[in-house]
Amino acid sequence: MASERVQRQIDRLLDEAEEAAARQEWETVRARAQHVLTFDPENQDGIAFLAAAGRALAAGASSPTQQAAPPPAAPTGASAPDHPTSFANGRYQVKNFLGEGGKKRVYLAHDTTLDREVAFALIKAEGLDDTSRTRIQREAQAMGRLGSHPHIVTVFDLGQEGNQPFMVTELMAGGDVEGLIEGATDHRLPLEQAVKIAQETCRGLEFAHGRGIVHRDLKPGNVWLAESGTAKIGDFGLAVALDRSRLTTEGMMVGTVAYMPPEQAMGGEVTPQSDLYSLGAMLYEMVTGRPPFLGDDAVAIIGQHI
Repeated sequence: MASERVQRQIDRLLDEAEEAAARQEWETVRARAQHVLTFDPENQDGIAFLAAAGRALAAGASSPTQQAAPPPAAPTGASAPDHPTSFANGRYQVKNFLGEGGKKRVYLAHDTTLDREVAFALIKAEGLDDTSRTRIQREAQAMGRLGSHPHIVTVFDLGQEGNQPFMVTELMAGGDVEGLIEGATDHRLPLEQAVKIAQETCRGLEFAHGRGIVHRDLKPGNVWLAESGTAKIGDFGLAVALDRSRLTTEGMMVGTVAYMPPEQAMGGEVTPQSDLYSLGAMLYEMVTGRPPFLGDDAVAIIGQHI
């Protein structure tokens, strides 16, 4: 299993390959895929991107300006050049594809009913049974019940699009804290900015904990920034619900080990204090440029938490 830092680099390379595939820049796709495979020779997305690039280049589609046969389909799990134009019977008109992670595919959409821009997230629930889907829906509903708070991403709508659950939230134009850290010099944020983000995250947690909701997977990738720079927490419980649903079939570790509290690592009860531990680990990374514990695999990192 790749370390947390290496996994982030792999994810970023795959994102770049995905964007290049959408532009039919197959030389770039091949280079990014080869880079991924130097880290993880068995990475299925990397293998699929490399194969797709090879087919396209063999057909003469080495640049987006060339007139060639239609490019091969993007690898499973990667974005294709074309996307849906709308969701929910036309209510949400797609304006742009924002990105894709392990658990969601997110679009910038216009809510034609309320005339506002929103983030429309299709939750990846492929291969899950009815019980698992119910669990995910329950977690999404819990997020919706949180209501409005200045430091929590607001959930506007929940539903099903075909076989996939979806969630509509406010648009966070500033990206997530993970991206902020990655783009900072030496991956370190100015102390004043790091403290501000931590304080605002604390206020959001206090509000959620007061309503009986524990996040369970707090990390830089789940704290978002508004255009003003205000920090807001997203994905309450949803990431862990998805991981638990896939645990038996994929052997996945529940939660993100770099920020995981000891009691969660040992399978114990997760409480509001668990979120505070994760916030402490996140603050450590914002200030120092690295998580508090590093290791070659998840077990090595968890051992240091414990």
